[in-house]
Amino acid sequence: MKQPSVQIRAIDSYDLAQIEDAVTTWFKDLRDPKFARSKRVLIKPNALGAFPIERAVTTHPIVLEAIIRYFLARKKEVWLGDSPGGTVPVQKVWEICGFQELADRYPIKLVNLSTHPFKELKYNGIPVKISDALFKCGIVINVAKYKTHSLMAFTGALKNLYGLVPGMVKSEYHRDNPDTRSFAELLLAIYFISRSKISYSIIDGIMGMDGAGPSGGTPRNFGLLMGSDSITALDTVASRMMGFTVKDLPYLWDALHGEGILPSRIIVPQSFRHHRIDADIRAVKLSKEGLRYLPRFAAKAFKKVYYYYPEISSRCVRCGVCVKSCPVEAISWLDNGFPQVDPNKCIKCMCCHELCPTQAVDIHKSFLAGKILR
Repeated sequence: MKQPSVQIRAIDSYDLAQIEDAVTTWFKDLRDPKFARSKRVLIKPNALGAFPIERAVTTHPIVLEAIIRYFLARKKEVWLGDSPGGTVPVQKVWEICGFQELADRYPIKLVNLSTHPFKELKYNGIPVKISDALFKCGIVINVAKYKTHSLMAFTGALKNLYGLVPGMVKSEYHRDNPDTRSFAELLLAIYFISRSKISYSIIDGIMGMDGAGPSGGTPRNFGLLMGSDSITALDTVASRMMGFTVKDLPYLWDALHGEGILPSRIIVPQSFRHHRIDADIRAVKLSKEGLRYLPRFAAKAFKKVYYYYPEISSRCVRCGVCVKSCPVEAISWLDNGFPQVDPNKCIKCMCCHELCPTQAVDIHKSFLAGKILR
């Protein structure tokens, strides 16, 4: 069995010198010949959408700056790229997330993975479109954000790979994989297709998010920067510190098993072996996946009293992002000019909740769901 390790630093604020020291130390200890041989680097952040830095939705630009400086100092060509969700112009995402400012100060290339060429590959019979940028770069650094997730419970290094899927294809995949289990199988296919290309993964948890993540939750100062050359080891440790078990994340056990990793054998710094953060994960921990443990008649009865779906609030500014991003066209315009969700069509992918730039999408809950997920 493998014994992967996870590196962790306690960093309270986005201090470039501290982050650079962590990144330099971690990369220096890697025994990957590609770090010396390869000329081009792809840094893959979490750029979910056009969210201001203080919302803690996307990877902080100072974490990216530390990585950029490391590779530029070693004469590498640096690409910074992602495929943001929704229909907001990518240039607006680059500007609001602070990536354009990095490109103005450093000789790097911003790459829109939504429009970049892609390859269609298969894993276990599941076809997946993956950006060709992954295969054009010898070094790939996966830089995730430390957050909860309404559909998958937790978003870390593995979920961040979903951004390798180009543009609105992501919405098609949500439409075709509406339930937790099938979407987890899609994530696993993406992971096993791409994992050999990922050189190292980092989770930006200096500021993270709990509650109804990955965009509508509460920003929290977790004060952690984590890294590993094993995506699954990193997600196991990071999610455990947040309060999840391996089985709470529908993709994690299969990913660990596929790599032959035992959670108990993952090496972490002594001072973080029993570290836990104060995170509210109640809203995401109980998912509809739990219904599969009930008899069919009981599950049917339970669904009548336990349900939830996204609902457009009065905070809506009528930008139309939710309407354009819904993969099943469950959101339409009313005569008064505001959008409305049809709960009978909604597949609860939460794309509207994730991508709304003004946090105007709430989660409507039944009485029971409100008691459990409050």
